[in-house]
Parts: sequence; structure tokens; C-alpha cells
Amino acid sequence: MSAARIRLSAPAGRPPLGAIFGAAFVLAGAAVAVLHLDRLPIVLCAFKGLTGLPCPTCGSTRALGRLALFDLAGAVRMNPLATLVFALVAAWALVDLALLPWRRALSLEVDRQLAWRLRIAALVLFLANWVYLLAVRR
Repeated sequence: MSAARIRLSAPAGRPPLGAIFGAAFVLAGAAVAVLHLDRLPIVLCAFKGLTGLPCPTCGSTRALGRLALFDLAGAVRMNPLATLVFALVAAWALVDLALLPWRRALSLEVDRQLAWRLRIAALVLFLANWVYLLAVRR
């Protein structure tokens, strides 16, 4: 059995998706902070509105609002998985911005064996995050 492989590269001509997603998150975070969208007095989540239970992404807007105010601990309390995703996208964006002068963008290649393991890990993290949100009644 061969070892799982992962390869990072920076090929020329790829669109800087990390920088694009990062910019979108910065704009969304600014909108949340300026418009106080993380403090609305009504429930906008259809799942929560129908069931009274938090959906797997509940707290993501509030986490983004906390990150916009540089409150990492508050963001983690709101939604740990969303905070992790925001942090990973921020790192990806910074790498893409550093590569931009050379018209390169970060590329990640994963072999099938590792890709399957990563999908399982993502599902486990998703479910664990939802259990946390249910426990704290986000």
C-alpha cells in the first residue's frame, strides 16, 4: 500500500481563487460589522425557524462578525467549524496575494486515497460542529 500524497504547487495562469474568496469574506465581514447583521432580533434560518434547533451553519454570520472585530475566541464560540474555514481561506488568500505579482495561484493536488480520508474527516468535523451547536443552542 502506497503512502497518501498531497502536492502544493503554484502553476501560472490559474485564477487566484483564494484571493477572490478572501476578498468576498472581507467584504461580508465588513457588511456584518457595519450593518450589525450578527445582532438581528429575528431568526433568518429556515431550519431553526421550523424546528427550533440550530442548523449546521448557525452562528456563521455571528462568527464572521466577531472575526471582523478581531475576536477569535468569540468567533470560535459562535461556530468553530465556520471559524476554521474562515481561517483557512484567509491563509489561502494571503498565499495567493503573495503569488499574484508572478501571475500564479496556489494549487492543491491530493491523491484518491487521501481525498477519501479528507472527505471522511470533513464529514466528522461537520457533524461534531453540529453536535456542539445543538449542545450550546446556537
